[in-house]
Amino acid sequence: MKTNLLLFCGLLLGTLFISQTACTTDKLDQPQPDDICETLDATYNGAVKDIIDRTCAITGCHVNGGGAPGNYETYAGMQNEFTDQGLRRYVVVLRDDPDQGMPPNWDTNPGPKDLTDDEFEIMKCWIDSGYPEN
Repeated sequence: MKTNLLLFCGLLLGTLFISQTACTTDKLDQPQPDDICETLDATYNGAVKDIIDRTCAITGCHVNGGGAPGNYETYAGMQNEFTDQGLRRYVVVLRDDPDQGMPPNWDTNPGPKDLTDDEFEIMKCWIDSGYPEN
């Protein structure tokens, strides 16, 4: 009887030891990064105007008297394009289309041929958040 009790206590202590030490090798889930849009200044007067001035509102394109539709020199001039068929379609949906995505990859395009990944993220966040001006 005494042997059975000692054996039981030994097994119990062994089981507790193994369960305690086994848990120390568990890994916690990696913390999820914040939404990238929360870390960007994705407003027209923040980072967006500079991107548009470098890639869209350039000579021959989206400027007063330019060959492309719309005048992107001001926020008010762009407002007609704040639609799913406007900026969202050409900047986000058709991004990888060299003929329709904006900015285009045409040989005659006088400006940048593509947005950088950072510029794209800023533009996408701006569009997704409803085109805030400030």
